Amino acid sequence: MLGQREDDGVVDFPSLERQRLMAVTAALFTHGADTPELLHLWLHLETVTVVVRVAADWTFHITPDEPGESYAMQELDSRVDMVPASAEVFFVRHVGDRLVHVVEKFDTEVPAQCVGAEFIFETGSVVAQSFEGDLHLAGR
Repeated sequence: MLGQREDDGVVDFPSLERQRLMAVTAALFTHGADTPELLHLWLHLETVTVVVRVAADWTFHITPDEPGESYAMQELDSRVDMVPASAEVFFVRHVGDRLVHVVEKFDTEVPAQCVGAEFIFETGSVVAQSFEGDLHLAGR
């Protein structure tokens, strides 16, 4: 399926293999004085940047994209900040490592719906997935 989604670009996963992860950018959503929540991640590889995100319909997406600017939604007392990802984001552990392989995970009840992916690096892996509409990460 090569990461293609209805209205998104295409990620040719084999073209990502052997590329070094250079940096990780996070979009953090904050409502009022609440703790910021991870919204999206951008993986800056040697020749391409891809966004890892969960759409409004809870589907998981990996598409070519660059992070935009931070912005405020004053009418909702909310904001989205684009920042370098903190050490708590499992991908940060692999900055400088080469991406070996990406394996998409699909819903067992709706096999065409991507619900996550495992990013395998030289030194370990990160599982990113949609869970109840949010982006969740786990390191292995």
